[in-house]
Formats: sequence, C-alpha cells, structure tokens
Amino acid sequence: MPKARKRRFEHADLGGASFVDVDLSGCRVSDARAKNARLENVDLTALALSDANLADATLVNIDLSRAKLEDANLSGAALRNIDLSVATLEDANLSGARLKNVDLSGVIIEDAAIDGLVIDGVRIDELLNAARDKA
Repeated sequence: MPKARKRRFEHADLGGASFVDVDLSGCRVSDARAKNARLENVDLTALALSDANLADATLVNIDLSRAKLEDANLSGAALRNIDLSVATLEDANLSGARLKNVDLSGVIIEDAAIDGLVIDGVRIDELLNAARDKA
C-alpha cells in the first residue's frame, strides 16, 4: 500500500480522481475539491479535513476513525464499509448521502445537513422526525 502519511494538501482539485490502496493516515486536507472522486481501500485514520467538496464521491473500505471533518460536503456520496468510529463531522453536508455498513460508534455529528441521508436503507431525517413526534 503506497504511503503519503501525515502530508498536507491544500487547494487541491481532485475531481474525478481515483485513490486505491493508499495510506493517507494523519493527513491534513483543506479546501480540496474531489467531486465524483473514488476512494477504495484507503486509510484515512486521524484525517483532518476542512472545507472539502466530496459531493457524489464513492468511498469503499475506508478507515476514517478518529478523523475530523469540518465543512465537508458529502452530499450524494456513497459510503460503504466505512469506519467512522470516534470521528467528528462538524457543519457537514450529508444530504442525500448513502451509508452502508458504516461504524458510527462514538461519532460526533454537529450542525450537519441530513435531508435524504440514508443509512443501511433507513432515511435518517424521517427517523429523526418520527422520534421528535413521539417526544
């Protein structure tokens, strides 16, 4: 697995890029554009991601444990087999994202847009609305 650990990427345009079998753990990424990108078998442990556009991206077999994502646009993204344990998503756009087999244990999600977010076939916005109605 190629390694680019603990690197800093700023203002990168990675639209449509493909990353397969790469170790990017501990990297800092800011103001990156990766719309329609594909990431597969990528280690993003402890990633620091800010102001990034990953709209409509496909992420498969990704370790994002302990990652910190601020102002990340993941709208319409497909995430499968993802470890988001103990990660923080702050001011993230998860609208229309589809998550399947995602470890959300200990994850912190603050001020996120979740309209149309689907986790393993369950629309989260509808689930939250139903819970609020019962409260």
